[in-house]
Amino acid sequence: MNKTMMLQRVAATAFTMMSVSACAGLGGMGGDMDGLACPELRGGALGASFTSDVKANATLRAFVQASADLSEVSAKAEAEVSSACTKMGRDLGLSDEQMGEGTAAKCNALNAKIDAILGAGATVKATFTPPQCTASAEAHAECSGQCSGSVDPGAIIARCDPAQLSGTCEGTCGGSCEGTCKGDCQGECAARDAGGRCVGQCKGTCRGECSGSCHTTCQGTWKAPRCEGSISGPSANVKCNTSCQARAELTAKCTEPKINIVASANTGEMAKLVATLEANLPVLIRAQFVYGKRIADNVQALVQVGADLPGVLGQAGVHALACVAASASAVANAQASISVSVKASASVSGKAGAHGG
Repeated sequence: MNKTMMLQRVAATAFTMMSVSACAGLGGMGGDMDGLACPELRGGALGASFTSDVKANATLRAFVQASADLSEVSAKAEAEVSSACTKMGRDLGLSDEQMGEGTAAKCNALNAKIDAILGAGATVKATFTPPQCTASAEAHAECSGQCSGSVDPGAIIARCDPAQLSGTCEGTCGGSCEGTCKGDCQGECAARDAGGRCVGQCKGTCRGECSGSCHTTCQGTWKAPRCEGSISGPSANVKCNTSCQARAELTAKCTEPKINIVASANTGEMAKLVATLEANLPVLIRAQFVYGKRIADNVQALVQVGADLPGVLGQAGVHALACVAASASAVANAQASISVSVKASASVSGKAGAHGG
């Protein structure tokens, strides 16, 4: 299957998803719609069979599972932030009608109320100890154990910076040799024969047969090539591990933040403000740190994996491509939701003059 055909199938899947959404009244591509297109997003992704290709199947399992984890995290973040802003608003006398619908609206209404309380000249300052998070080694191991332990030798050679390529050369080594160099050593040679040819380790460039590890170039066949840096370009193995790393961070265990509120006055509505900040601000601080910058790179990595996967899965089949599309949609929706939750949390924390202690 060529790339055009794969993209056509993905597009057809997306159209089907939108059509079903319209009939079911689900209102878009996110949430339940993604689960309809790819049931594995609702559970069991790591044990699913998407394709007969072992490497592609492992990569898809990891990506779908990480996408499901991210969706769960985004829903949790939104629920926590929305609940915290609602509780604080009610504590300060706002009605549900005044707060409106949605996380951003509730927190914005709360911000306006805090401004009104502080408008008389009173001040409030919150100091806090940020939460500390530890990525889940169990989640990473469960996921990464399914990823292939190697990448095709040809892919390593093609996608590795030549300056970082090494391995056994069945031919003539055109770079440095960690073993015995038999030939011309342009550098320091540990031993030479009667004719002046190098027959020892070459600290420089060995232009000849290398019995050990050859670096940089091989005029012949590389055996067990390895890349001392990262392998660039599409690689199912790299994408599998990327998804597993994201899953480990998304399922991390985090401590609760500790806060201290200091106000210039403690009467009337200021007393209510201090009390509700003490009770609910830790939730918002947690959202900023646990769901914000800490996982931003992992979320963006999943976005990229979702964009690249159709081009590296080969003949994976319609269901596999449908799950790629559904999972990519779930990641995009979760990313947008987390952004709203984190920004709303930060806006309230800013009103309280919060800064790390």
